[in-house]
Amino acid sequence: MLGSYDERYSAEESVRTCNTDAEESETAEKTLFFGDVMQALSAAAPCGSTVRAVGFDRADIFLRAGYRTVEGDSDVTVARGGEREFDTARKTKCKKLILCPTHAYAAAAAPLYRTQDKIFGIMRRGQKPYAAVFDSGDADENIASLFGEILSLDLAAFDLTFGAYMRGERTDGDLTDRIAKLVSDLTAELKPLEKNREGAKRALTEAGKTAARIVEQRPELLHASGAAQTAEALRMLCAAEDRPFGMRGEIETLLGAYIIDFYIKSLTYNKFDFPPDNNKRIDSVCEYFNADLRRACVYASPIYPPLKMRLCEYRRDEFRSEQMRLLTGLAKRRKNAWQVFKRLYPDDGYGLRSLIDKTDIGICLALAPDVFAADSMLSFLKQTGRLEKYII
Repeated sequence: MLGSYDERYSAEESVRTCNTDAEESETAEKTLFFGDVMQALSAAAPCGSTVRAVGFDRADIFLRAGYRTVEGDSDVTVARGGEREFDTARKTKCKKLILCPTHAYAAAAAPLYRTQDKIFGIMRRGQKPYAAVFDSGDADENIASLFGEILSLDLAAFDLTFGAYMRGERTDGDLTDRIAKLVSDLTAELKPLEKNREGAKRALTEAGKTAARIVEQRPELLHASGAAQTAEALRMLCAAEDRPFGMRGEIETLLGAYIIDFYIKSLTYNKFDFPPDNNKRIDSVCEYFNADLRRACVYASPIYPPLKMRLCEYRRDEFRSEQMRLLTGLAKRRKNAWQVFKRLYPDDGYGLRSLIDKTDIGICLALAPDVFAADSMLSFLKQTGRLEKYII
């Protein structure tokens, strides 16, 4: 529909892979899951192998086990943390990659990962993890954000489905149902654990494993949603203005509420607006986000030709009832999860009121399709001209 990120960035970005030809068949297998990093390392390589540790305060645990720690290329790279640490780990060659997520659970088994090109967020394909370590004792203290990461998959599943409708492809109802069940079950499990942090961490870690398996099969879920696009725009705005930015799980959850409501209203709106002005949009990306003009031109999504736009509008109308049904269910699950999400914070969500400045939402929503590629409904709404009015 919109062109994949590989198509859009092929002139600008090389696809990074750490695999040799001999390892390709091995990395096609499922990522192994462990509860302890040393168990994962023992399964990956024998004692005496070289290990590069990323995100660990101390590497002596590997030395005591008989491994040799190095800073460069290694037999095994072990990364602890989130997407930033996963990105760092993939920048050196290794035979096997082990990820130990303290957050970003859903990304722990996927070959796709989020990184940056200067100030722009992008997705790259890299080495598939040999193993992932899910340790509830090592979970990030912001457990609300952990919950938010899983909630965000729900909207991503809808946007994947919308993209399939627009391209005339078969939709994956099983994927949508699995994620909906995961969100509903986790919400019900967390409700009595709102003030039991250790119990909540265990529940979130187990749900994180399920999310990782789902994303392993459909890695595009990591970047598919309008909330993910808008969160990237907000991150760029905060960086440009030297303001703090929250964790991705909580930011995407907060933005998701606006996106879902915007989607529902858009499906009931039949009036067509003027086509988008990409020159104005590129200038705005440079102005608000301090972007380089050349890169802003590369990342701006192209305007649809009239014939393609008419076909997409027809498909939007043809499948309107199916889309509305999915969005209604999504909104209901989000409403049920919202109270649980807030109460996972020590202050019961009081600080959320100042986490996002509402005056930023309009410009970030409007420019999101031009800073982060995704076949989302938000990207389609750019083509209809519905986002232009938010660009000041």
